[in-house]
Amino acid sequence: MTEAKKKSTIWILEDHQIFAKQIRRLIESEDDLECPYHFASPDEFFDKLKFTSDYPDVLLLDLGLPKMDGLEVLVEVRKILPDLKVLILSAFDDRERVYRAICNGASGYLLKTSGPDEILDGIHDVIDGAAALSSAIATMILNGFAKHGPVEQLEPLTSREEEVLKFLVKGFTKKEIGEQLHISQHTVDMHLRAVYRKLHVRSQTEAVSKALRQGIV
Repeated sequence: MTEAKKKSTIWILEDHQIFAKQIRRLIESEDDLECPYHFASPDEFFDKLKFTSDYPDVLLLDLGLPKMDGLEVLVEVRKILPDLKVLILSAFDDRERVYRAICNGASGYLLKTSGPDEILDGIHDVIDGAAALSSAIATMILNGFAKHGPVEQLEPLTSREEEVLKFLVKGFTKKEIGEQLHISQHTVDMHLRAVYRKLHVRSQTEAVSKALRQGIV
């Protein structure tokens, strides 16, 4: 007798109840997927993580959540479960959120306007180790990179400068970067000035944008 193949487990963190129920039903309609839990808030989700060792294969994560931004959830969950695959399913399609989600370890980014087949394909792609991007998101990323022309040769950053830049890309403030690296805010400023000089930029926003385009972090 052939043993039944284990289903991949999907959890949903989404505060819109009706939409979450629709996605849960969609997932449960697949023979190889199951969705035992839907969480309406980050608090519910993190409370569950404290009392289980039976983690999901994929977390479907909304970004517009109560009390805690979805990008913050992504950062925290990657600390707790670094191997967990997180697929963003959001109404937000602005470049900054997309880039920050991907830089913080999201396995894919789908828009809520995606059709059922696209959502299911995205989930399966992530399970199989591939990236999942809505066509509009993929086009945005390609256009964002292409408009800046070829990658230029830059003076290499020191390891400490790279660390500071990585935290900057993740959205940390200078004070928070100093706390993470156990250095003063003055020292953070010093490293940032060196980063700006080497990247030929004049602001944090330009530094983050160029770091992403150049693949520095």
